[in-house]
Amino acid sequence: MMKHWTSLLLVPLLCAACAKNADDGTLPASEHIEVAIGSGPRLDIQSQSTTRTSLDEDGEVVRWQTGDRLALWAVNAAAQTVLDATAFSLYHYNATYNSASFRGSIPQMAEDTYTYYAVSPVPASTDGLRASYDIPAVQDGTFHGEWDVMVATPIEGADALREHDKKDPSGISDNTDIVNLQFSHKMHVLKISLPKNDLGEPISEIELTFPKPVVGRLTVDAANPAAAAELSESSNTLTLRFSEPKDVGAVVYALIAPVTLEEGQEVSIVASSSAYESEERTFAPADRTFAAGHTTPINYNVPAAAEQLTQLVFTLTETGVNTLGETINTFTVTAPSGWSFEDGSQSRTFDVTGTGDYTVRFRGYTNPTEELDGFQVTYDSEHALLTETFTLPAVTAGEENRVASFRVPYLFEEDFSTASAQSRTNSTDELSGIGLPGWSASRYEIQPGRAAFYMYVGTSAFGGGDLKRGRMDTPFLPLKEGASVPIKVSYSIGAPIVSGTLSSRWHINCEFGVQDDTDGAISGDSEMSRMIEKYVPNEGGGFTGTLPQTKTDILISNATNRSRLTWRATDYQKISGSGVSVLTAKYFYIYLDDIRVSIAQ
Repeated sequence: MMKHWTSLLLVPLLCAACAKNADDGTLPASEHIEVAIGSGPRLDIQSQSTTRTSLDEDGEVVRWQTGDRLALWAVNAAAQTVLDATAFSLYHYNATYNSASFRGSIPQMAEDTYTYYAVSPVPASTDGLRASYDIPAVQDGTFHGEWDVMVATPIEGADALREHDKKDPSGISDNTDIVNLQFSHKMHVLKISLPKNDLGEPISEIELTFPKPVVGRLTVDAANPAAAAELSESSNTLTLRFSEPKDVGAVVYALIAPVTLEEGQEVSIVASSSAYESEERTFAPADRTFAAGHTTPINYNVPAAAEQLTQLVFTLTETGVNTLGETINTFTVTAPSGWSFEDGSQSRTFDVTGTGDYTVRFRGYTNPTEELDGFQVTYDSEHALLTETFTLPAVTAGEENRVASFRVPYLFEEDFSTASAQSRTNSTDELSGIGLPGWSASRYEIQPGRAAFYMYVGTSAFGGGDLKRGRMDTPFLPLKEGASVPIKVSYSIGAPIVSGTLSSRWHINCEFGVQDDTDGAISGDSEMSRMIEKYVPNEGGGFTGTLPQTKTDILISNATNRSRLTWRATDYQKISGSGVSVLTAKYFYIYLDDIRVSIAQ
């Protein structure tokens, strides 16, 4: 849900919808009708105390915006739920924002007596009439409508929503005579103004620590809008982390669960810039209450620096467009056991705004300062989730440390540089033990920097007996569950010519394609799921030097996280020599290297 925040309010909402039985009174089970819900005039938010945290009351409002959604329940006289948190989306509002319409699709409702319940926005989960929302501990200082939880007063003894001749401007039946909802806000808003900044540079983060939990999973009861919201999986600490640093004159917002402080309890507030952390300050409203449906304004004069911070700077040099094939949305740095970020966690997620620096700050750096391996970085895009490891270099406390430079990798890439040697083998194996996790091969040989698979021909005479095929299969592609995307594949390949009797020369055919839904090692004698192409690789190749052929931008459709790329030696052909020449006990090698896979745009 997206609302343009300027202050909280109570929003009465009119419900308009269409539903009608057939002339004979029956209800087609599968028939759905369009339902419109309209909002009425708003009420302004009430301010908190006007002492230390005074609020300017000038005309600040919450407005419905495109993309807003709410959830509606309808329970009949037999206590049966007919509409169960059905979603309605905003499709119209008037020029003064004092009315709006929401539309959803519902089954036709039988004539009965109903009780209607509603919450806004659509919750993350429901349990009966209980609705839950995730209020994050790290916010960005702007108002987020998806965290502005509202519960409507139930409407009891109402008729079914019906279709009739009274229409709204969009031609949807107007049912405002049946349902007239009024919402009340269940969240509290902090409005933080910065009239002064003695830190010496713009601030990038504000941390507020409450004596009680204020963020986490918030659960409300649609049947009892007066009941206090419940908070679980909670935290006392709220961090405002800004995408752009803030300075004097800035105003930022946060949403928290309502809370009442005990006598003597206060909230601490600390600001951080790129290099410094301010002295701590504390405050509390005069009535000690951060109430639902209210705003606490805070005039925060940022104090002088208390200490210089230790900074770890991660630089993103590539966002994924040129490698993965799509831009990542976030990347997450995860530390090994025994190392933690400032908030005590072992991971930190960064929203990606482009290439450049992403900085983590520490008040007191208590982690080891020597070089430390075992760190991971995970890149998250629309369709893919990729993880790499890296080593954190030595850190100097109290200074800026440029610790890592990240380039978003290809969806999949392999140059075999980390592989251990494996001499020629006729077996079919998984290759995790030689530095190629997820790979498998049949009749193969590996040397650091290159892989090979082969076909063994016992004899080409009398129809070619004793023929053994080799193959190689990559790990499953690191696509997200449910993703099915086109990909493009590039790789280098080569196959030496094999000599037979009477100066004959022979070459090998290679199949390239996809193996779907097959775990473990796969025999070279098995066909692949989807063959993309069959061809004769260019002549030449070995475990050193440049391979003679590069295949580029091979398009494959419908790749999923159960897809593996496959190369297979299939059959051989004579290219020159006497008609009676033969092969005896020969190996046809195919060398493979420099595999790169991207999502195709």
